[in-house]
Amino acid sequence: MQRRTDGGRGRGGVQSGGRNGSGPAGERRGWQRLAEEAERALVSWRRAGRLPYAPGADLPGLRVLAEWHSVNGRVVSFTLLAGEPRDPAGPFVSVRTALTGDDLRGEVLSGLDEVIEDERDRIFDLTGLDEGDGPRQVRTTERTLLVDGVPVPARVRVERPREGGGVVLWAAQLTLGSERAPVELTVVVRGLPVGEPALVATGDLGPYLAGRAWLLDEVTSRQAQADGSEPAVPAVPVGLEAHRRLALGAMERSRILAEQLSAGRAPRTPRRLRTEDEGDLWEEAVQQQMRLASESRQEADEAVTSMVTQLGWLAERADWAVGTEEGRQAVEETVRYTVFGSEVPSLRAHRAWHAVWSTRPSGPSPRDRHETALREWLAAWESWRRRRRHH
Repeated sequence: MQRRTDGGRGRGGVQSGGRNGSGPAGERRGWQRLAEEAERALVSWRRAGRLPYAPGADLPGLRVLAEWHSVNGRVVSFTLLAGEPRDPAGPFVSVRTALTGDDLRGEVLSGLDEVIEDERDRIFDLTGLDEGDGPRQVRTTERTLLVDGVPVPARVRVERPREGGGVVLWAAQLTLGSERAPVELTVVVRGLPVGEPALVATGDLGPYLAGRAWLLDEVTSRQAQADGSEPAVPAVPVGLEAHRRLALGAMERSRILAEQLSAGRAPRTPRRLRTEDEGDLWEEAVQQQMRLASESRQEADEAVTSMVTQLGWLAERADWAVGTEEGRQAVEETVRYTVFGSEVPSLRAHRAWHAVWSTRPSGPSPRDRHETALREWLAAWESWRRRRRHH
């Protein structure tokens, strides 16, 4: 799978990840060290004849250093933000300045459709607003953007919201610089006309570091207030609902991710499926499994893992498994078999799944045994479907 240089976005648009200078949100310890690392990264670019780009000074709002990304000690990109990070109407602009070609050291830059979805993820993480998953009015075009006062041709993608309102988002990519030190700019804009604002090179990270510190502190403060006003109440598992919800969510995610990969897109869980704390739901299911099946915690966790994996794989491989009555019945029987060992009509498929689970490639079994078990398992589910239709 290809790696992406612009990893997952943290809250407030400050991205997270290993050696990219991002550190834990809200931690002020080591702040001076982080600022010094950022300045050293900038110096290395300046020596090579490069600078990161940002919106011009006329754009109001906060300035934030989102990230700088390194590969094997070499800085390959900077991402600078400007505008109103919490306002879905904007204005808000993200500018990633990255090396090109072999200088990227194997990193793969995201396409325009992906960076627009990253922006929707950012506003969802920060405000809880889900701007929805397509379809949208999409227009791609070529036009010029003003960079250091010079018009530069760019590839542009504009996405208008679905019916019901929302804000227009647009993104652009363009290449700048000499043959010796070219860079690619990826611009994502919320709440401004296509082509605005003008972009300028910046050699001063001071305002962006200060904005980063302020935003991280502000996000941490809001989170602390939320945690203090909503004390955690231990959930009391009821019936098999946690198993069902966990299974249905896993199936829908598996189907969507499989479709994305088949279409050559980067896998991305829809925002509507991220609203529930899966960790809490998993814990509920494990607790119920322990109580109802009289299993140890390890046994219960293994049982829930096997159940979720089976139904996820079924969703990827059977077009009837998601959003149909047959799919819902398959979930119900799988849950009852997992918890009670019931003699459900799909018993043959569950016994076949044991062979798939015990011969999965991560284990010691030869791969051909696993593939044979997989075919027999799918055949058992198809046989179950035929029997249902004849009754």
